[in-house]
Amino acid sequence: MSVVSYTLRKCTKCLKCIKVCPTGAMSMRDSRVQIDSEKCINCGACIDACNHQGLQAKGSTLVDIENYDYTVALVPTAVFGDCASLSEVQTLFAAIRKLGFDEIIDLSKYDGRLYDEHSRFLEVDNKRTRLISSFCPVINKLIENHYPMLFSNMIPFEDVAQLAAKRVRSEKTDKGNVGIFLLCECIAKLPFAHYPYGNKDTEIDHALSLADIFPDIRKNRNEDKDDIRINANGLRRANTQLFVGSRSRRNCVVADGLTKIESALDLLEFGQIKNGEYFHLTNCINGCIGGNLLWGNPFDKDVNAQKLILEADAEAVKLSSQELYSEVKSLKMPDSRTSLEKLEEFAALNKQLEHLPGFDCGACGYPSCRAMAEEIVKGEKEIADCMLLR
Repeated sequence: MSVVSYTLRKCTKCLKCIKVCPTGAMSMRDSRVQIDSEKCINCGACIDACNHQGLQAKGSTLVDIENYDYTVALVPTAVFGDCASLSEVQTLFAAIRKLGFDEIIDLSKYDGRLYDEHSRFLEVDNKRTRLISSFCPVINKLIENHYPMLFSNMIPFEDVAQLAAKRVRSEKTDKGNVGIFLLCECIAKLPFAHYPYGNKDTEIDHALSLADIFPDIRKNRNEDKDDIRINANGLRRANTQLFVGSRSRRNCVVADGLTKIESALDLLEFGQIKNGEYFHLTNCINGCIGGNLLWGNPFDKDVNAQKLILEADAEAVKLSSQELYSEVKSLKMPDSRTSLEKLEEFAALNKQLEHLPGFDCGACGYPSCRAMAEEIVKGEKEIADCMLLR
């Protein structure tokens, strides 16, 4: 599901969002930006490109805390990139608690357990090549929608926030109406919760954007500290530089940012990368610490993580290997056409492209002439809708 919403009042019709969308999920129709929820992978590229806040991704609010008897905040390891020492982590946790939560769960201990299992997986399954980590929801959906031939190459790990929420739910049955709030470092994590996007297959009640609550966290931050310790391998899992640095046993290909990732996947799908055994792909620069809902920049966070890891000594949570693997869903293959039917459509599409100018100007509301040709073939548009041919 797409978590990106369109604000007509602030839109200037500049079409930048349509141009940068990597999956063609956006178009302009009837002077409004249309978002195809099936194509959208929640990468945030459109939001970054919009200078007028015409596109937004919002989670729940702190007001929702009042609806529960007992509230738990799940804090992602990525927020520790703001801290260069354990002391700073402890003041950060105290500030988050002051937002009104009864309990705070540090997800680094869950990330650490996943890191350990990931290491074991690579050692046990050491004959397979072209393995792809599936930590990033953006990459998961990109591969599922656009690179189905690579779907079986993904290591099917469960998300740590979901694992933590399940455990919290099972342990807090005596607390009445328990509300579990996930603090999200990127917009791709917002759909993990039941609210506000209606995901019913989750134990997480609410998703909060860290960008939205950062002013409150900053205001609450002082000399007060929580007695908290974090896990070193959890930090490695959230930081690409630290994570890959410990993967010397396998030939590892690293790509962060969608431009590099799409290039890698294009080559990988057709077997053009010969030396890669393991592919670590993250939508955000330097991994989760570069999340698009975090404050600061991913380069300072990388340096902070390298300092902080020297003080990280907490043990990982106890989770069985079975708990760590998600159920591999079967891919939906909506395109049931025969090869002949596909060739006929391809010919029809090329015929329309011959009549279009090929400038990819976006004036028609689509990112390229090819996208426009596809709409013409489907009967949604006509060649006369091209602004340059009028």
